[in-house]
Amino acid sequence: MFKIDTITFMAALGAFQGMFFAVLLWLRKKQSTSNRIFSVLLLVTSIRIAKNIVVHGRMLNPDLPMSVEVWRFLVNFGISHQFAIGPLFMLYFLSVIQPRFQFRKVYLWHFLPYGVLTLLSWGLPWPFWRDGGLLFSYSHILFYYLWAFRLYYQGYTQLRKSLETTLTKATLKWLRSLIVICGLLMIAYFPSLFKYVGYIVGAIMYAIGVYVISVIVLRGQQEVGRPKRKYQSSNLSADKAHQLKLKLEEYMHSEQPYLDPDLTLGKLAQMLATTSHELSQVINESFGQSYAEYINGHRLQMAQNLLTDLNHRDTKIASIAYDCGFNSISSFNTLFKKHTQLTPSQYKAQHRVK
Repeated sequence: MFKIDTITFMAALGAFQGMFFAVLLWLRKKQSTSNRIFSVLLLVTSIRIAKNIVVHGRMLNPDLPMSVEVWRFLVNFGISHQFAIGPLFMLYFLSVIQPRFQFRKVYLWHFLPYGVLTLLSWGLPWPFWRDGGLLFSYSHILFYYLWAFRLYYQGYTQLRKSLETTLTKATLKWLRSLIVICGLLMIAYFPSLFKYVGYIVGAIMYAIGVYVISVIVLRGQQEVGRPKRKYQSSNLSADKAHQLKLKLEEYMHSEQPYLDPDLTLGKLAQMLATTSHELSQVINESFGQSYAEYINGHRLQMAQNLLTDLNHRDTKIASIAYDCGFNSISSFNTLFKKHTQLTPSQYKAQHRVK
C-alpha cells in the first residue's frame, strides 16, 4: 500500500498549487511580460520541487514498482529545471525594474544549459550530478540570484535618489520579499545543510511561499510586483516618447520655463508642440514623477545652486525662492526640506564657500 506522511502531502499540495497558479496567472487576459515570466518561473520551480517530493515518496515506499529508466528520467528532468530558475528569476527582476521591457531572442541563450540537460533526461547517469553537476546547478542559481539582487539594488538606488524610474516603494518591497524567499530556499537545498534541515524542508518552505503569493495576487492585485501602467492604452510610441523626452530636457536646460511661477502643464506642452496628455506620460514614465514634482525639482536644483553661489551670498532666501519660480515662501521651505532634509538657511550655512 502506498504510504505518504503529512509533511510530504503538504509539500505535494504546494507544488500542485504552484503549477495551478502559474497556469492561472498565464491565462489571465492582458497580462504584462513580467507576469508571463513570473508564471513560467512558478511552473519550473514547482516541477523542480515535485522532483524532491517524488524522491521522498520513493524513500517512504521503497517497494514501489518503477523501472530504472523511469526513475532516472524523473530525477534528471526535475533537476534540469533548476537551470531555468536562475535565468527566469533574473529576467523577472529586469522586466519589473526596466521601463518598457521587451523580451528579446538573445535572452534565450541563458536557457541553453536547461535545454540541453532536459533533452538528455533519459540518459544522464546519477554520477553526473554526484560528481559536480549538482554543485554546478546551485552555483548557476546563485549567479543569477546575485544578478537579480544587483538589479534590485540599482532600482532601490534610483528611487532613493529620485532618479529616472517608474518604480514604487511597494514594488521594491515585493522584490525584496522574493529575494528573501529565494535565499531561504537556496539555504534549505544546499547539499551541505541537508543533514541539518532534512530533504523535504525546502519543499515545505516553497509550499508556504506559494500560498502567500497566491493570496496576495488573487485578492485582486492586477500585476505581480509592478502596478498597472497608467498609460497602457496610450498610442504614444516608444520612439516618439524618447524624442519628446530629449526635447523636454533640452528646452528645460536652454529656456528654463520653470522660472515662470504660473507655468502649467498645458503651457509647457504648447511650448513643445505636443499635447498635455503625451507630455504628462513622458514625465511620469521617463522620470517617475508627476508634472509638479518634475517642475519643482528643477526649481529646487536652481535654488540649491544659488544658495551656494558667492555672487548671491547676500541675496535673501525669499528672493531666491521667487527668482526660481516659487510663488510661496512656505511651499518653498517645505519642498526644500523634503528634498534635502535641511532648511534653506541650514543648507546655505552648511554649503557656504569660505
